[in-house]
This record gives sequence, structure tokens and C-alpha cells, in this order.
Amino acid sequence: MKREVFNYPPNVEVLKILTAGSLKQNLAKAVRLWVVLRSIYGDESDEVKLELGEEFTFLEWRDLFFIDAKKYHKRDCIPSLHPVYDLSQAFVTSECRCAIKLRQWLFSSSLKIDENDWCKSLKKYYSFEGNELNNLLQGGITKTQSQNIQEENNSLTGNNKFSKSLPEGRLFAVTARNLKDNDFQSLVNLGWLNTKKYSGKIIYVKVNKFPEVLSSSLGNNESTSEQFTNCELSAFNNSLSQPINGIQRFFIHAEYIVHSRLNEHIELLQQKLKSIWKKDKIPLIKLKYCSAKLYQGTFDCIVYPVCIYYYKRAPYLFAYGQIPQPDIKNPWSQIDWYDYRIDKIITLDQLSDDFENISIPKKFLSKCYGKYPPNPDEIKEKMSEVWGFDIHKPRALLILRFDQYFYGNYIEGTERDEMFKKNFS
Repeated sequence: MKREVFNYPPNVEVLKILTAGSLKQNLAKAVRLWVVLRSIYGDESDEVKLELGEEFTFLEWRDLFFIDAKKYHKRDCIPSLHPVYDLSQAFVTSECRCAIKLRQWLFSSSLKIDENDWCKSLKKYYSFEGNELNNLLQGGITKTQSQNIQEENNSLTGNNKFSKSLPEGRLFAVTARNLKDNDFQSLVNLGWLNTKKYSGKIIYVKVNKFPEVLSSSLGNNESTSEQFTNCELSAFNNSLSQPINGIQRFFIHAEYIVHSRLNEHIELLQQKLKSIWKKDKIPLIKLKYCSAKLYQGTFDCIVYPVCIYYYKRAPYLFAYGQIPQPDIKNPWSQIDWYDYRIDKIITLDQLSDDFENISIPKKFLSKCYGKYPPNPDEIKEKMSEVWGFDIHKPRALLILRFDQYFYGNYIEGTERDEMFKKNFS
């Protein structure tokens, strides 16, 4: 059986398939996975392709991919720049692949990818302010992400500081441990590699067929939808959502607590929102909302509607604007994100552009109708910061302790690992 060749360009659609969650937050990792796949499954003419057997270890891959890997690419050390010298001639003959920058991998002349076109494609999914996009391509992280990490670092003690920023923009300036436990493990999780153990070592085994999510996603433009925030569930859906030989084999059971008598009301609200979101300029809406959290009847809220999430067993409208609050003397005293459970929305009315008889703060209007209005990507980023959906609540220090068993199963070897200080005493 002839194996497929991984010769896909690093366009936004391909990279989105290779990352869990937001590509904006995980661009560097996605591009590394793209390069690694080329090294394993690339065409023979691909300069990155390595001479690997059907089965190989991480160290075998590392020693072939990098120059002087045993010296510079150790488990817990970020490699420094190490050009190779011809000792007889005393000049540089080549550079290790860890010297190549993120931008160079994406836009090398051999790929013939226009950087402006690529950036426009990325902006279809994510919004960027100021130099954020340039920072992302330069160092693998936006200015906003860098600030958030710095804030976390300032609150940490000891040596538990970390950063996802790439040193000098070098894509593979990461530890060997990061590559093995993070990147290669992601390829296993996504179905690009199989594994087996031999004498206590992990052996990687090439797959004969690439994950179906690749061909299905690239073959259908509509399948690039990010309706699933869970990457693994999205992969399941893309791969098994269609019947096989006429029989449906994949089912999702989601508990739904909203009473059936409200179905017609919810459908009406959803149709209103759909018509609003189809407009070039999304209007503000006025909600009459019954808040179960505050136990104080109904509240009128003027908001900018963004998207609908299903979680906690019911659909919620995420919007930016006034939030339900007991203090009705100044309804604009709190402007923030809020999740409105749709069956608790009594009425939903679109406001006219002139906002007749309504006093609305200019700061709120400039946010909603400025260059970067509220959008789903902003919600995803805030969710990742607070580890959940309550993005309107204030941030606070969270201390977690795990026993050894839980750590080994759910923390060790994952992206969460570097966030925690290990104390096994």
C-alpha cells in the first residue's frame, strides 16, 4: 500500500487542523507540527524529509533533524545558535534548522506564499490590534499574550516562570522535552503517528493513512467552522459525522435542561439573532432578561450580540454591554461580557441607529463600532485566561494541588505541565 505524501502548504486552513484551539494562540506549535510532518512523510524532493524507518525513536528523529543535536538539543535546554564550521577552512558552512525563524518557515521563496494574502486569510478568523499580527509572526506570540504571561510570571515565585515567546523568532528554539512531550504527543493524539513501547522506550510508528479530518476539512470550505471548542470532539465530528454504508455510527448525547414549551420562543430569538448577524453593521439590541443569579426579577440590558455557546446544558448568548445588576441608578456603571441564557431572555429588540431617547456612553459605542468590534475570538481568549466561561468575573489567584496519580495522568507531558511548580515531598 502506497503511503500518502505530506506536501500541503502552510496555509491557514492546514495549520488550523494541526492545532488544538485557537491558531492565534498556537501558531508556532502548528507550524512546528507542519514541519515535523514534512520531515516524516514529505516528498523525497522535500529538503526537510528525513531518512527514517517505519519505526523510530524521538532521539533518532532529533539527531537527523538538527546539527550537533546531542550537544545543543538536550532535554531541558533551549538550544543556542550554533552554526557549523569547516575546521580546515575556518568559515561557516551551514546552520542548524533551529536557527530558522517562524517567518522564514512560512514564507520561504520555495513555497511561493504571499505574506499579505496569508495574513488576510488569518484575519478572516481572528482579529488583531496594532502590531499584534507582526508580533505573532515575529515571536510566535502577540503583545497581549505576552502581557498576560508576564502578569502570571510576576505572581509566581521561584523558578516557575515560563514564556511561549520564541527566542529571536526561531521556531525550533525549544527544549527537546517540549518537542517530545508536547509536539510529538500532539501528533499521536491527532492520529498522525502510532506508538508502541519497547524496553521502556516509546517507539513512533508511521501511519499508512493520514487522518480523515485533513482531507474532509480541505475538501469542504464549510468544515473550517470552529463550532467545536474542543479539538478532539471537532476531529470526531469531521471524521464520523456522515453515515458509513448508510448507517450512522457517531452520536452526541448532550443533556438539555430547557423545557420543551420554550422551544418556539427560543427559535424565534435565534431567528432574530441570525437576521441581525447577517447585517454589514451589527446593531445593538435591548434585552429584557430574567437573571437566575440575582434573584431580583427582570433587567433591561443594551448589548452588542456576538455569538451563541451551548454549555451547562443550555444555549447562551454571549454579548458585550450592560450586565444584569441590582444597582439600576446607573445602568452603565458596569460594561463587560456576559452570558445570557437564551430561555431566560424575555424579549429581544433591535435598536435603531439614532438611539432615540437613549443615552449610550461614547466609549461603549467606539468599542462596538471601532476597528475591532467584539468578536468570538476575543471570547475564546478570555476563556483560556480564566479556565472557563465566567469571563465577566474578576480574576483571582487559584492554588491547585494534585496527588502523584492525577499528575501523571492529566498534567505530566501536556501543555499544562510547565504552568505548575512540582513538589513531590
